[in-house]
Amino acid sequence: MGRPVADEYRLRLEGRAELLESARLRYRTLLEDLSAKMWEERLRRNVALLREVAEDQARVDEVLTAALRRAQAEAWPSPSPTVQLLRDVQVLREKLVLSVAQRAARGSEKSLVGLLKELEEQALTAPRELAPEQRWATALELLPEELPLLQEVSAFGRFLASLFVRPFDPEARLPFRVDELGVLRRRWSPGEAALASAWSRLSRVDRTGGLVGELRKRAERAPLQPPRNGPEHLLHAEYWRTLVRKHLELLVRTRVRPIEPTASERIKVAWWLCAVEFVPEARLPASDVASDGRAGLIELAYELRILLRPDGPEDPPRLPDEAWERLRERARRADQGAHGPDVKRVRDVLRTFIWKRSMGNAVMRGWQESSAGLEALVEQAWSVDP
Repeated sequence: MGRPVADEYRLRLEGRAELLESARLRYRTLLEDLSAKMWEERLRRNVALLREVAEDQARVDEVLTAALRRAQAEAWPSPSPTVQLLRDVQVLREKLVLSVAQRAARGSEKSLVGLLKELEEQALTAPRELAPEQRWATALELLPEELPLLQEVSAFGRFLASLFVRPFDPEARLPFRVDELGVLRRRWSPGEAALASAWSRLSRVDRTGGLVGELRKRAERAPLQPPRNGPEHLLHAEYWRTLVRKHLELLVRTRVRPIEPTASERIKVAWWLCAVEFVPEARLPASDVASDGRAGLIELAYELRILLRPDGPEDPPRLPDEAWERLRERARRADQGAHGPDVKRVRDVLRTFIWKRSMGNAVMRGWQESSAGLEALVEQAWSVDP
């Protein structure tokens, strides 16, 4: 008995009919999900379907286009199940494009693959209330390891851990090479921005705030093992970022005492302190958070701590004229606009030095503090340094 005519046309697809049949089934299922009232929830439960459609779409389009062209050229009969398959896939694809574009609020002229990816992102990040038992599973969905943002966060965390696993003493020489500090400075702002974006991605989803709150508490604990998934990469990076920021802020507080840099100044001052470690003549530039005068005051505080050791148990040795010239230059810069309590603290350091150097001699008995700026006070301190 002969083979049915319909099978002959199926054979002409050369084994690609199964791909189109799978596409037809997926299109129908996806269209049902999109037409449901709770369509975002349906898509989240069936996100694998979205990804399968997107992954196979280029091949489906190629096979469908070639098959339709051949069916027309060879006049395949309309009643053929194979021709009906081609028409079904073509019509369902067109309906899917319109439905996905509508749900994603995008124009239908965009590629179906692009629309599907946008729709997946929209469904996954839709705001909703999460029960405590849903939090970790949701975090896994929102932060898959293949997510480019998560990969950036992960690389940032690994880099910080590789540097700051070393002992860190703000009074001692920094335990880094100059090239490592250069990379740290370049990667810091992008790394912090990536972390902030990852946390924002989570916070947009959970209306209760419980997801982010729970993960931030976990991020306070030191990781005991390498991260194994997306959320653990986030926790790993956040732990090390927090630790590094604390180390850098401690470095600033220690090395520019008695100045108290503001929160917005600390990181910029920390990078300068790292640079000074290797290039002593490096200067702290003015910026959007610190005027030229303010930068000069911070430089002066650093030089005073290094040269005069105002908190030391003994008087420092006599300073060479080059050191005093450097202090005077820093003070002149600070006089351009520095003001407030930090100026008074720096003046107190210089007063203390003058008092210690002048105790029991005629200079001290006749000494009066200049009412002029910091440069004049540095010159007075210089004059009592024997």
